[in-house]
Amino acid sequence: MPGDNPFRELISRAKGRAEVVLLYSQDKGYELISCNATAAILFDMSEHSSSQDSLPWNGIAPPLANYLSQALAGVSSEPSQTMAEFAATGTPPTRYAVDLYYAVEPAANGANPRHWYYFCFRDKNPLAGDMKTAIDSGHLETIGELATGVAHDFNNLIMGMQANAEALLSNEALRESDRGYLVNIIRACGTGTSLTRSLLGYAKRQPLDMVDFNLVDLVNDVSNIARLSLGTKHRVVLGPDLLIGQKPIMVYGCYSSLSHCLINLIKNSREANVEGDNIEVNWQGSKDEAVLTVKDHGCGIAEADLQRVFQPFYSTKKTGSGLGMSMVQGIMSQHKGRVEVKSQVGVGTEVSLKWPRPQITAVTTPVDQRRSTVSLKDAMKARSETLSQLAYVIDDDDLVRDGVKGLLEHLGYKVEAFPGGQPALQALNLRNIPKLVLIDHNMPNMTGSEFVRYWFEELPEIYRESDTHIVLCSGDPPSAFTDFMEKYKDENVGLLQKPFSLATLSKKLTNIKAVRTITTHLPAT
Repeated sequence: MPGDNPFRELISRAKGRAEVVLLYSQDKGYELISCNATAAILFDMSEHSSSQDSLPWNGIAPPLANYLSQALAGVSSEPSQTMAEFAATGTPPTRYAVDLYYAVEPAANGANPRHWYYFCFRDKNPLAGDMKTAIDSGHLETIGELATGVAHDFNNLIMGMQANAEALLSNEALRESDRGYLVNIIRACGTGTSLTRSLLGYAKRQPLDMVDFNLVDLVNDVSNIARLSLGTKHRVVLGPDLLIGQKPIMVYGCYSSLSHCLINLIKNSREANVEGDNIEVNWQGSKDEAVLTVKDHGCGIAEADLQRVFQPFYSTKKTGSGLGMSMVQGIMSQHKGRVEVKSQVGVGTEVSLKWPRPQITAVTTPVDQRRSTVSLKDAMKARSETLSQLAYVIDDDDLVRDGVKGLLEHLGYKVEAFPGGQPALQALNLRNIPKLVLIDHNMPNMTGSEFVRYWFEELPEIYRESDTHIVLCSGDPPSAFTDFMEKYKDENVGLLQKPFSLATLSKKLTNIKAVRTITTHLPAT
């Protein structure tokens, strides 16, 4: 960032809600400095803060790069000017007036000056447009802050439940009836994890993990989870194309986020239905487009409410958060898709999720993105190698600490648990140095990242062994640790996002540098 003058002056003059800051220097060319939340939505890209590293020109999202290429060709040296309009995609397209604020940062010691460009986009309808943009931006920011804050606490809660349940599930002497109950708990944990990550994805705080997968698997996983919560009052009925054993329906998208969309729609149908009515889930897609519909025969939606169902925080239910359909729409937009709602009061409602279906050639082993609970054979492969090795579990949440301790003990480690980094460091002794440290990031007094820094930069070398591995655990998205992981890329440091399963933990310990992938196969009930 520049010193005191150009950048602050530009901010003080700018009045737009969708804002993009560009910097030009002779040695680096054009760089994107910031793109706020509203501009990110406008150009279908991730929000970029000025506190992050600048993006080179080839890292700018194509829609924004295309517009800037045209606009920069007509830039004058005036402090401010009106630029060519920008037409956002849509039917009809929304047109945005664009103001450019320009400043030059004088060079020091004969170096080349730096040129700052502040683009401000505003809807040409100032009353409806700018106000809507401001409101939408505020809603998105609120959701983003909510999701980021919830990620730690909520994922900690899920991690504690899942780890303890999996530790019990790994007991071979467990009765089959009890095993089924534990599997149900772990399935529910998977649903909660999906909710948090969908929130983060919708608020553009975490990129969606897009893969090819079988939609039949997703629908059956979600309907099985839904049946546990619906009980006998309602029934989820799948169309013939979606039944287990039918021909795979291969689609491209984010498995967990689309699961959350379907869960939301089934939940809405349950609340609208009369007790005993069916909730129908059907495939109506083609070779080019995926179309999944959820239909109920409930109370329906009034025309006035139908126009507002996608507004964040709007709900017709006293206990509703108003985020469900808004999140579904946001997730579908990130899939380049849409949500369509047909409803008639007293008859029922049909909601369709529609998104592009690229042709998948030569699929032999489909990527299965269903959340794993545990595969005992896979998880126990490393047991003989880890027997008697010391592991530290450091977490200020005792529920999580005890659960993860149980998982590591089942993998064959001798485990010592601590409520913080400082007590763990005080327990170090030369005769028993840990081979593995699993540490939570968000803790008082000493965070996990501070522990890692102390371990490699201040801890006497006599306590550090070259084969000790440290895994930083957090409910925050991996993107929050990009700079941190780059700093310690040459050390035995890994990152694991909470919550995680026994199988995922086992795989991470095999290669702590690997990027986490969601492991496969829900256990049979």
